[in-house]
Amino acid sequence: MTKAYKYKQPLDDALYRKLNKDKSVNHFFQTKYVGKCMKLISDFYKYHESKTHKDWEYSYKCSVGFKQLSYVSQRIHLKNQWVSMEDIKQYVFYRVIGQTWNGYQQELSIIDELKEEFTNIDIIKTDFEKDHTYCIDAEVIKDDYIVLGIQIKPISYRMMNTAYQNRAKANHKEKNDNYARMFAPYVYVYYDDKGIVDKQETINKINTIMHLNI
Repeated sequence: MTKAYKYKQPLDDALYRKLNKDKSVNHFFQTKYVGKCMKLISDFYKYHESKTHKDWEYSYKCSVGFKQLSYVSQRIHLKNQWVSMEDIKQYVFYRVIGQTWNGYQQELSIIDELKEEFTNIDIIKTDFEKDHTYCIDAEVIKDDYIVLGIQIKPISYRMMNTAYQNRAKANHKEKNDNYARMFAPYVYVYYDDKGIVDKQETINKINTIMHLNI
């Protein structure tokens, strides 16, 4: 399996974290400024034959436009003139283009890792609409029947415990539970830099749920 390209965070780590924590900075990463990035990359994978990171950059340029990223960079720089304009431009490009790509590739990588363990079933990446509505990243299909939904999360998700994070988790769970009522049970699959965390336990859990649901 060929390892996908990964965008590297371009700034000093301390500067990157400082910008990430600034609410006035994060304001400009709303969809009204940078577009629905996850829908854009989902559509890109659905409709484009060539799927390199350069193709993704070109697709974003055609749909939203790099001029919009320049506008966002300028607005952020106005309130952060202690940071060079070049650093701000690289920061914006990475957060919009790079992180969207990296996150999508990470999900595909985990799906491929699961496919290596479950060769007699199909594991399909969900489209944007289903992911957005139910917070489900992939589905297990057997005999054209959805038997399981999969939510893919970094291991750090388990540790998130601020009031805001807990509200977000509760919102995710509500969407997941709606999925279970409409389609099938679901399971969370956690990953770190090495791949699936607690892999054998995760495989056993998926096998048990599928056995009960088939």
